[in-house]
Amino acid sequence: MPHLMFRSAATALLASAPFVAAVPAQAAPQHAFPCAVGVQNVSNATTSTISVSVTCGQARTVDVRITVGDAELMSLRQAVQAGVQQSVTVTVPRVQQACATLQTDGESTTLCTP
Repeated sequence: MPHLMFRSAATALLASAPFVAAVPAQAAPQHAFPCAVGVQNVSNATTSTISVSVTCGQARTVDVRITVGDAELMSLRQAVQAGVQQSVTVTVPRVQQACATLQTDGESTTLCTP
């Protein structure tokens, strides 16, 4: 599926509401990431909704990048308040796996859906 199709089909929703059943990272980061992060992929016959949630103990700016293979679906910078869960959701044509890479204060972590 072409990279442009992912971008044009993607819709983003930024919300503060908590997510149910976030999936933990499959691979441990090299350094301890200073925020709790979850990623979830819910698919039906035609679309996948990829959700990334992040909660930090202190206010931070977090860069979030969501990808499928080599295609970038979304990249944004989010101000995260201390103790408040922030979420980003993207809906795209059905995919098997998506990954989210988050960076803040020189630390990064990558999580992928199963």
